[in-house]
Amino acid sequence: MRSHRVDVAVFAFAFAVFGLVALALVWSGDWAYAALANATGNTSATFVVPPDRRDACGRTLVMDLTKVLEMHRAWATYVVGASEVSFGPACSLFTADERSHMADVRSVFRGAEVLAILSLGVVAFRFRRAHADGRALRLARDGALLAVGLVAVVGVLAVVAFDQLFLLFHELFFPQGNFLFPPDSNLIRLYPEWYWQGITAGVGLSFIAAALLAAGAAHIALQRRATTYTRAA
Repeated sequence: MRSHRVDVAVFAFAFAVFGLVALALVWSGDWAYAALANATGNTSATFVVPPDRRDACGRTLVMDLTKVLEMHRAWATYVVGASEVSFGPACSLFTADERSHMADVRSVFRGAEVLAILSLGVVAFRFRRAHADGRALRLARDGALLAVGLVAVVGVLAVVAFDQLFLLFHELFFPQGNFLFPPDSNLIRLYPEWYWQGITAGVGLSFIAAALLAAGAAHIALQRRATTYTRAA
């Protein structure tokens, strides 16, 4: 029993890491940004034009959602490692400090991708070992449910203290402090609070739904196996 509990704890943590990183990759797509923008009524954005371009472009530049998505797509593909270019359309709207921060974000996310792959290996190893003992379905069910509990706790904390958790996250992963920008930062205008709140909720709820489905499937399989063994006896 004690070994099973250890397996469940390790399985749950690794499963949560892999699932959350994988879903963060999914939710980084254009569809998520567009859905959140339309849901919150933010279908355009106003950016501050750098001083050296104001004679030609004015002080501000209003972009519709199509143009905003082009910038998001450029940054998103760079951050997840799908592109080596550190800037995209209208890149001159972003300062050197903003581009430097996004380079750091890329490093953190690439590290998270490696961690996710390792976590998937841990999940596979624990599941295979449990299978040899006839505990694979129990491990999948119990581990998935524990992972749901862990993510749900973090989700509740995010609901009641999102700003504090968001700041803590940045302080942990960007201790150099280059994530602090003025209110008129174009990076903040591209990725405002409604975006981060929506992405956090989307990733968390998607993981909980997927984990509950996995736990439910494992539980049903356990019941069917128990019924089969009872009839055979």
